[in-house]
Amino acid sequence: MDRYSDYCVLFNADDTGTVPVCTALGQWVGLADNPDTITTLIDMHERVNGGDA
Repeated sequence: MDRYSDYCVLFNADDTGTVPVCTALGQWVGLADNPDTITTLIDMHERVNGGDA
C-alpha cells in the first residue's frame, strides 16, 4: 500500500493490472487502469468532490 497525500493505493491487489484507490478515510475513489493513471483518477475525484478527501 502506498499513500498519496489523503489517498491510499493498493499495488498488486489483484492480477488484473488495475490499482484500487480510496481515501485515507476509506471512501472509494475507483480503479486506476494502471499505476500511471493514479494521479489522474485522484484529480478527477477531487474535482467532483471539491478536493475534500
